[in-house]
Amino acid sequence: MIKKNTFEYFEKNGFMKINLDKKYLKDYLNLKHTIKKSFSKNFKNNSFENFHSNVSFDQINNLRMRIIVKINKVKKINEKIYLSAKKILNQMVGPDIIVQKNINLAIQMPNDSSRALFHKDTPLSSHHEVVMWVPLVNCKKTMCMKMIPKKFHDKADNLLIQTNEKIHEKFAEKYGVTIPINFGEALIFNTDNFHYIPINKTSKTRWSLNVRFKNLFTPYGERNLLDYYQIIDSSPISNLLKN
Repeated sequence: MIKKNTFEYFEKNGFMKINLDKKYLKDYLNLKHTIKKSFSKNFKNNSFENFHSNVSFDQINNLRMRIIVKINKVKKINEKIYLSAKKILNQMVGPDIIVQKNINLAIQMPNDSSRALFHKDTPLSSHHEVVMWVPLVNCKKTMCMKMIPKKFHDKADNLLIQTNEKIHEKFAEKYGVTIPINFGEALIFNTDNFHYIPINKTSKTRWSLNVRFKNLFTPYGERNLLDYYQIIDSSPISNLLKN
C-alpha cells in the first residue's frame, strides 16, 4: 500500500515523479528493442539518444507516426504500462480504471522547434484524468517539460489568450518546475495542469510515451468511453455486478 503522504506533492501541485515497478522495466526494454529492430535503417547502430544523427527534421514526423503504429501493435502494451505504475494509479484514480486505447509517442530532436506549445489538456480531456509521461531515455534540462504548479493556474489561464510564444516561454521560465526524469521513472500529471515544452537545447534526442488514465465512473471530457478508452482494471464490486 502506498502511503497517503506520497500524494501530498501531487495534491498541492498537480504533478509528481514516480518510480516504475522494476518487475515491468523489461517490457519497456523489449519495446525499445522492437522499435530499434523494426527501424534499424534509421538507427544505423546509433542509440535512441543519437537518433537525430540519421534523421532530418523533415522526416521525423512521418517516421514518428509509423513508430506509433508499431508500438500500438505490441500485445497488451496498455496493460504493461499500467502494471508498471499500478500501485500508484489504483490509489490515485482507481480501482475501476480505464486507459487510453492508443499510446502516444513524442520524439524531440535537438533544436527542433515543432512541438506542442503552452497548454493544458482540458476540456478535451476530463478534469478527473491523469497523464502518465514515460521517457525511454534519461531526460534533463530542456529535454524535460516545464510543469506549472497549481497555485499559478489562474495566471496561466489569463495567458492563454496570448499568441506570442515568447510570453509563454517567459512565464514558464518564471513559474515552471523542471523535473529530471530518467528511464525507469515517470511523470504523472493532472490533465488540468499547464505545461510548456521548451526547444530541446541538449545534444540528445528525447523519446517519451504518454498515456491517459481515469476512473470509469468519473465525469468525461469531450472523449467518450467506447471511442477513446478501454477498461484496464475493475473493482470486486464491479466484477460482481457484471457477472
